Amino acid sequence: MDSPAWLQDSSAAAAPAPAPQVAAAPVAPVNIGGDDEPAEPDLPGVILTMRLANMGVAAAMIAISVIGLIGFPGASTFVLSLYAIVGSTLICCLETQLKFVRVMIAVNFGFLFSSIWRFLFYLLLASIAFSYEKLRGQVVGAAFVAVAFYNTYVLCRYPSYRKIREKIAEEEDRRIEARISKEVKKQMASQVMK
Repeated sequence: MDSPAWLQDSSAAAAPAPAPQVAAAPVAPVNIGGDDEPAEPDLPGVILTMRLANMGVAAAMIAISVIGLIGFPGASTFVLSLYAIVGSTLICCLETQLKFVRVMIAVNFGFLFSSIWRFLFYLLLASIAFSYEKLRGQVVGAAFVAVAFYNTYVLCRYPSYRKIREKIAEEEDRRIEARISKEVKKQMASQVMK
């Protein structure tokens, strides 16, 4: 690591630093820990497992809630089903990592980035699943409880989780933007050829 400019002698400070080279290169693996933290090689796999578990349990919750709405339930079950659908959709949006959605969730639903508040939110959704009083509700409720504990474990065990998640999201944004740019160029070339 370079020392600050005020610590360097005047002859070293007079020499200009070489300009960094910026080139378009393929996306390299992410350094999880940064310079001062040890890298945790299992973190990307843990994040992928957590994202898939969150998406799976949220999709199951949406499915059983929609099935519950089809049978014309009472008012309380109707409201709980709608709440479960909205909450599960929020989890799905959080896990898709789309830039515009991610920013909106971070601003309006910041509790999902805290281990304690996320745990409580997942337990709330699990209690809704248990209130359906059918086997599918019990299974999804138990899955939500398990995922809540797993999420809490990951958020507490890996403090660098948030940094790596942001880096992965930025890389995904770059890939999506590159793909869109490529498609636009292809379409423009086909229009010019006509």
